Amino acid sequence: MDVLGINIVAERIERQKKLKDLIKKCHAGKDGVILLSAGYEKEREQFYQESSFEYFVGLQESAVVLWQELNGSAFLYSPHYGVDRAAWLPISYDEERLATLEIESVELFGEKIAGYATGPFYTKESLSNVCAHLERVCKQGNFIFMPMDDVSIEVKIFIEQLLKYVPKLVDHIIDIAPLIAQLRQKKSQQELEYMYHAIEITGMAHQAASGVIKKGNSESDVQAAIEYIYTESNAKKAFASVVGSGINSTILHYIDNKDRLPDDELVVVDIGASFNHYCADITRTYPVSGSFSQRQKKVYQDVLDTQEYVAECAKPGVYLNNKNEPDNSLNHLAHEFLKKRGYNVEKEFPHGIGHFVGLDVHDVGDYSVPLAVGDVITIEPGIYLREENLGVRIEDMYWVVKDGVICLSEEIPKKIKDVERFMKESHFTE
Repeated sequence: MDVLGINIVAERIERQKKLKDLIKKCHAGKDGVILLSAGYEKEREQFYQESSFEYFVGLQESAVVLWQELNGSAFLYSPHYGVDRAAWLPISYDEERLATLEIESVELFGEKIAGYATGPFYTKESLSNVCAHLERVCKQGNFIFMPMDDVSIEVKIFIEQLLKYVPKLVDHIIDIAPLIAQLRQKKSQQELEYMYHAIEITGMAHQAASGVIKKGNSESDVQAAIEYIYTESNAKKAFASVVGSGINSTILHYIDNKDRLPDDELVVVDIGASFNHYCADITRTYPVSGSFSQRQKKVYQDVLDTQEYVAECAKPGVYLNNKNEPDNSLNHLAHEFLKKRGYNVEKEFPHGIGHFVGLDVHDVGDYSVPLAVGDVITIEPGIYLREENLGVRIEDMYWVVKDGVICLSEEIPKKIKDVERFMKESHFTE
């Protein structure tokens, strides 16, 4: 294992220690086990690990569960596959890998299941070992600490299976999703490096997009150029790529990406790469003709001015969105700014000013508390004028530091002249 790998493993072990310390502090006098479930494979999608399992464990293996004694050892539970899974898929761990994570062994859920893969639905027999173990924990008067929110629907289904087969479990589960969110919200230097690399890849994807946006091409041509960059860069999509042109630029999460690029109109490109599970989320708006019209320039500049104003206001102690403190809420400050520019924000700016980003593109984070040093957020004002087929959104990622925020994606052009030059000079143009 290289030095980088060792550092990542050490960081994950430290995260587990911090989680245990938080649990002991917030639930003093209660003993038990921490359960963290991995994600599940989906037939139509590339496997993407459950984010909190990634954060604390990091194994790229589906359907396994970390069983961590609050005051003891840890082991991994795994389905009892009916065939040799290694013949079908690469196994992401061995004894050495588990030992580095201080995981002592691998135990089986229960009786054999058919095939080499599984969804979250199990019979009681196929979970017999883990159910018996949970029953012993309950009988001892101890607790199972596990996240009940901020998990995938598949993990929620798995939890429902456990509750069904172990009726006493409902009185012994303690939801630790808020504690996990508290730890995940503040990003370490290693996490920032992963996110910055995801941003660099997304910047290259924007360059590819800017070179393909031209008369005669389609939204799907632009999407293909974007996602080629992801694949070439050993990255994944953090979310479905948005390439909305003309009227589609006014649809916030338009992902059909099938229409022809309309002459002389705009294209909103909202995209993000995921590198080592850490996400980017960057939006730019491009003119199909390569040059903004006067009307497009006016709306675009208003959106850009809003972003710059909000970024100047962002700092520790300020809320992303808090209706009870509008003078200290970035979302409300953005609304007031755009109102002064003459916009009907309820209709023409219908989404929030930003969100937390990290292992998930809309990452865990507590909007009820002010921003703090180490948070990473987006700032993404937009104006959408459906009657004019005109939508503009500009989105960047910002790292919250002691005296403000630092834009992590500032290298991706967004000033009007820079965008026009970016499109003209892209090596993807003919």
